[in-house]
Amino acid sequence: MSRTSLTDQLVDLRRVYTGENLSQAVPAIKAALSAFTADDRDRVVDALRGRAELPERLRGELLPEALSTPQRELESALLRVASDAAAHLQLRPPASMLRPAHALRAVEPFAVPRVHLADHALGPLLYELLPRLEETWVAGLAGLRVRKHPRAVELHVLDDPDARIVLAGVDAAAWDTAMKYVHRLLADRGLTSVFVEGDLTEPERAHLAEHGRTPGPAGLGSSLLRRVHLFADAPWLRSWSQGAQWWLEWPAGLGLVRVADRLSHGVFGLPGAVEAPASAGGLGLSVGADLLFLREVEGPDPANEEALASFEWPDGVTGWAAIM
Repeated sequence: MSRTSLTDQLVDLRRVYTGENLSQAVPAIKAALSAFTADDRDRVVDALRGRAELPERLRGELLPEALSTPQRELESALLRVASDAAAHLQLRPPASMLRPAHALRAVEPFAVPRVHLADHALGPLLYELLPRLEETWVAGLAGLRVRKHPRAVELHVLDDPDARIVLAGVDAAAWDTAMKYVHRLLADRGLTSVFVEGDLTEPERAHLAEHGRTPGPAGLGSSLLRRVHLFADAPWLRSWSQGAQWWLEWPAGLGLVRVADRLSHGVFGLPGAVEAPASAGGLGLSVGADLLFLREVEGPDPANEEALASFEWPDGVTGWAAIM
């Protein structure tokens, strides 16, 4: 396999997982390969052909993993929040269960990942993500803070300044529109719209001490975030976790075996993933000490789309009236 064709093959494969465009994926793959020896490139070819395992150090160059526990926790939390935000997107007029409802469009898997959002996703994402105090409990992600840049927003956590995620393409106008959605939904639900800023508050500190930043295996959640484009062709993706287990669920169509094979891929799949027992008609993968369960469910009935689209939702169900 020539170096050029190897580059092209790796670029095409990486984009299946990350959703990056060519201008993002090509430089990343070329930079990785430029540091590989001839033996390293031979190992990549063997792994692509299923003849050998690719060493972790080489896998990590072709699709990097998060480097610290706080970074993995932050990325894992974003994956869960993106799943919750998808429900908001389904109700955007005209409401639809068939229209794609993914908050995340692509992830550039740098040490500080650059996340590209789907259209209209910023408001729902911020509603689920931004921390605010509700009497004795914390809504959103405790300890999260935001830095605004001219064309991006940076999410970071107070207890580790190196744990960050960049939401690309978010300018001041996009932020203001998104916050109109957030404030409208909070007002209609009778919830506070005062968000936590500055130093870590005592309620946040207590929440983190009791619950942590996110339930479930953070390393696995982080790895899935960096491969979330695998599910882009499904109308939606549900994601939840607890203990050492993570669950992913989507409407039938992608193919369980196909998804499991991609997640077990010797170059771009989850590091160390092997088949594991599962129940309820799904498939399981073990990733180290963690378990991932995959399940396809019955898809939405197209016959219900017209009624869903014309339904008048009561106040407090969505915030779309604020920006449409």
